[in-house]
Amino acid sequence: MNQQQNQKLYVGNLNFDANEEQVRELFGAYGDVQEVKIVMDRFTGRSRGFAFVRFDSADSAAKAKEALNGQPFQGKTLVIDVARTEQREPRGMGGGGERRERFGGGGSGEFRPRRDWGDRGDRNEGRSERRDYNRSDRGDRFGHGNR
Repeated sequence: MNQQQNQKLYVGNLNFDANEEQVRELFGAYGDVQEVKIVMDRFTGRSRGFAFVRFDSADSAAKAKEALNGQPFQGKTLVIDVARTEQREPRGMGGGGERRERFGGGGSGEFRPRRDWGDRGDRNEGRSERRDYNRSDRGDRFGHGNR
């Protein structure tokens, strides 16, 4: 792992009411905290219950992880680990990375209309076959009249 990645910690099981200043104060006892980012739900605006804390050094981050992992904070037991960087491809770019490999394939990500799904034998059982109408069968339904 590179040095900068070791400086960032994942903080899980965080109380939903905790704010960045409270988290900064808790972790500040173990070194100089450069950044605290509580992850918020984009729809509700509420905390999702986890955060990232970046220290000035990997040594400070390691001390904080050792001291605070499994410790109570605002009524919940913290889960702390070294943060991992996201290495999947962005959505819509054929991504899926690890998940696609682990679960054997996955969709191609392209839209395919229902008529292109191929033969699904059991889907049409019990249904009447589609009828092709010729012009004389249309009658007045389409404004053509009987010509």
